[in-house]
Amino acid sequence: METDEQRLWILMSRKLTGEATEEEIRQLDAWLKADPHAMYCYQVFLQLWQGEAASIHPKELEEKYIRQQKLIHGAEAAEEGRLVKGTRKHIGWRVMMAAAMISGVIATIWLMKNPISFHNTPTADEWVTVSTPNGIRAHVVLPDSTQVWLNAGSEMRYRKDIDMASLREITLSGEAYFEVQHRPHQPMVIHTRHLDIRDLGTAFNVRAYPDDPVTEATLIEGAIEIISRSHPEEKIRLKPSQRITFYHDSWTVNGQPAHPNISPNNEGKNYALTQVKPDPKESLIPDTAWKVNKLVFQSERFDELVKQLERWYNVHIILKSKVVAGYKLTGSFENEDIEQALKALQITAPFDYHIREDTIWIEKP
Repeated sequence: METDEQRLWILMSRKLTGEATEEEIRQLDAWLKADPHAMYCYQVFLQLWQGEAASIHPKELEEKYIRQQKLIHGAEAAEEGRLVKGTRKHIGWRVMMAAAMISGVIATIWLMKNPISFHNTPTADEWVTVSTPNGIRAHVVLPDSTQVWLNAGSEMRYRKDIDMASLREITLSGEAYFEVQHRPHQPMVIHTRHLDIRDLGTAFNVRAYPDDPVTEATLIEGAIEIISRSHPEEKIRLKPSQRITFYHDSWTVNGQPAHPNISPNNEGKNYALTQVKPDPKESLIPDTAWKVNKLVFQSERFDELVKQLERWYNVHIILKSKVVAGYKLTGSFENEDIEQALKALQITAPFDYHIREDTIWIEKP
């Protein structure tokens, strides 16, 4: 008799091969929507299936694989018992089943090494906490059908009864892209450390890492309303393709603007409003490119890019040169590993680096 874990891998494998029936797809979709942990397993499975598990040592994989042989064969036998001979394509399924189970083993190893936190906070209101470690991104469907893409090194909390709550509240530390199921009588508010973002029927990106000097919100479509914790009396409504950058500290240094993008008509404000445009080469808005597993940056200071690289590749980078820190860089990465990315950056920015395990030192040449 198959376990729930076996059944989950079977349904995911069938869906990827196109062999799933409508009932199986419906069952899997309902499962993923009701069980966020299963959704994370699915997202990890997809990313590993695309090759992101290549760094796992083969011996470790082999040992884990041997320990799960009985589980694998049990799942295959249970599923074959349900098939009516000749009604489905067996060869493609068997190949995918074996590969899927191997990927399932890899996913298990990955989850052991990089545990995704998912738990109910023991409070009266029953808050659910979801967090992604560096090096992984995930897609979550909330109980109210709102879709959230969570970037690496991020944490999101929401009430377990969000589907029925009069005020749908989410707290965010890190970066997330939201496609909100708009409900006029059940407003949604995203709380970050410095800003509250009220959904007015929209898709938008929020970047609010606690160690970054800024919090940003970029509106893709619809409308959002921004309220600063430091100036709650002021409400700022964004238009599509508009970004607000909120500076946590004073926006002047020695009487001069610390951030040249701030418009003169923002005098005395600690935020800037700018228009966002797609990257000409990628045809993607850099703010949301991470959602499709691309790291796109335009005129980014090296010291700010370093933070993104650390989260993206799950490494620790030590930047030893102030000169190098001030380099402005433009580019994009998708399938490159960290060393390939650094070599690409060296083409336009002179610097040396050396790597030891998961730590990288960068300095002047």
